Amino acid sequence: MKAIEEVKFLEEALEELSLAQIEAARYREALEMARASALLGGIITGKNAEEREAMARTSLTDEYSNLRLAEERLIRARAQAEIARARLEVAKLLKEEA
Repeated sequence: MKAIEEVKFLEEALEELSLAQIEAARYREALEMARASALLGGIITGKNAEEREAMARTSLTDEYSNLRLAEERLIRARAQAEIARARLEVAKLLKEEA
């Protein structure tokens, strides 16, 4: 395990993490915009927050699904970045012992 290879692995993981963060933020914003439009358009109605949330989830299934998938990608990207950091630390320690 060479440190230079682990640095490259970490760089790739951090790049993926940043892209996943951007994607999740964009889908979150798209969902907020869709909810606002649906509220103003009378698509989302209800007597209380729970009813309005249920109506939003049934009316905006694509937006909620896109956000869920983006958040799952973000979780995986965070895990990969942590794995990459750990691999780099191990590589450094092995180099010091050699």
